[in-house]
Amino acid sequence: MVNVHNIQKHQKAFLDTAKARKEPVDFVIEGIKITVNPNVFSPATDTKLLVANIHTKKGERILDLTTGSGVAAVAAGLQGATGLAIDINPSAVKNANQNFSKHNVGIEAIESNLFEHVPNEQFDQVYANGPFFEGDIIDPMDYACYGAKDFIEGLFSGIKGYVKKDGKLLIVMAAWSNLKHFEETAKNNGLSTCLITSRNSDDGKRTYNLFEVKVT
Repeated sequence: MVNVHNIQKHQKAFLDTAKARKEPVDFVIEGIKITVNPNVFSPATDTKLLVANIHTKKGERILDLTTGSGVAAVAAGLQGATGLAIDINPSAVKNANQNFSKHNVGIEAIESNLFEHVPNEQFDQVYANGPFFEGDIIDPMDYACYGAKDFIEGLFSGIKGYVKKDGKLLIVMAAWSNLKHFEETAKNNGLSTCLITSRNSDDGKRTYNLFEVKVT
């Protein structure tokens, strides 16, 4: 049985470690080398799960709604897609654009809270890897962990305007997160959800699920 309290403690410790970083650190995520700057949340198992399942092509347009250091958008860009990446954390936006430039991909990052500053466009693929818990938002990095219900409700209420009818949203959800709220909010907004695959953390203590969401 999953001990959610212990997972919350682990997540907080992970967040605190990320906040304490004072120098850039290089990560390799599914073969893609990126630099993660201070004040930017570090990629982990959930990021690896998403990146490993991004399959796009030249001519497609993507929207990465939780870009962080930008690795998911880089993965799409290296396959030929172009598009837009957003983050609510201004440090992440700057960091992502640096990684986009390094990999020479046709992606631009802008600061936005979900769709707030996203231009009026429908995309082939949308990516989201948001928070899994509720908690106090004191620092921009806190949005990576806290505010899960508001994130899902804002995402699902607005997604129809930004994804093509034959397009899809790929979203990571932790196995211990509020999946009932996730499913009910999707249904209430005319969306279907399908579990694609899962991945465990390296220590085997945490499981992450990847869902494909489509407009019904």
